[in-house]
Amino acid sequence: MVAIVVLVLVIVNINTSSSNSSGPPPTPTSPTVAREVTHIPASVYDQVGVDSTLTQVTPPVAVSGQPLLEFTATNGKKLPGVYYFGAEWCPYCAAERWVLLAALSRFGTFSGLHNMQSSSTDVFPNTQTFTFFHVKFKSPYLVFKPDEYYSNKVASSGAGYVVEQPPTRAEQRLITTYDTSKYFPGNQSSSGGYAFPFIDIGNKFLSETNYSPSILAGLSRDEIAAHLNDPKNPVTQAIVASANYLTAAICSATGQQPSSVCTSKGVLAAAKVLGASK
Repeated sequence: MVAIVVLVLVIVNINTSSSNSSGPPPTPTSPTVAREVTHIPASVYDQVGVDSTLTQVTPPVAVSGQPLLEFTATNGKKLPGVYYFGAEWCPYCAAERWVLLAALSRFGTFSGLHNMQSSSTDVFPNTQTFTFFHVKFKSPYLVFKPDEYYSNKVASSGAGYVVEQPPTRAEQRLITTYDTSKYFPGNQSSSGGYAFPFIDIGNKFLSETNYSPSILAGLSRDEIAAHLNDPKNPVTQAIVASANYLTAAICSATGQQPSSVCTSKGVLAAAKVLGASK
């Protein structure tokens, strides 16, 4: 069992040493991998539920008494919002993108997905993942807004990474309001740094890292994706259990829609743990 401390988010107050190096540029995700991560069989979600045989899975944190977070869709309609704040070099973000892609794909479709890997000089080096930079997501139920704050390219000064997608003022308020020790004990982002990743699901649930990136060590992107149809695979269990939790949290914001997803066995098991059952 991986120690709980492994799941504590790295607090990012970038003072990167000159020994850090830029990662490889993003490349388009193959149609096969994209399909495998965004079309995990419903039976796998139901069989896995919220359990993992390899590592502890940490559920999102419930928020009460807050107005529903909404974003404007391309058609001008206001929909429940899911906000992601991360960085391309970040290993914890690398692990979490697998979860977000799986969960959000139950509500809509992604396009423009590109490959990425975490820093080679940080903990859990070269964790295989994707980037949300320039990705598009279409859904009738919600709007997904991702910010990859830092790229995986070291700044020309050698100190820190190149800023890629700074948050808007409204998004910054979400970070300073919710990405704090009030909701995540031990989070010290108020000291001036940023905690990556941070996920706000409709101001109803908040999440950081659901499982340790250590379980992805040494695995290629193709290997991780190819086993997502196997509910007995321990890596798949961690990703899918985490995705069930995020799905249940999203369902609480969308009014339990679509019902085929929100009333599924795996999601109901997650909702029970979260206290989000109808």
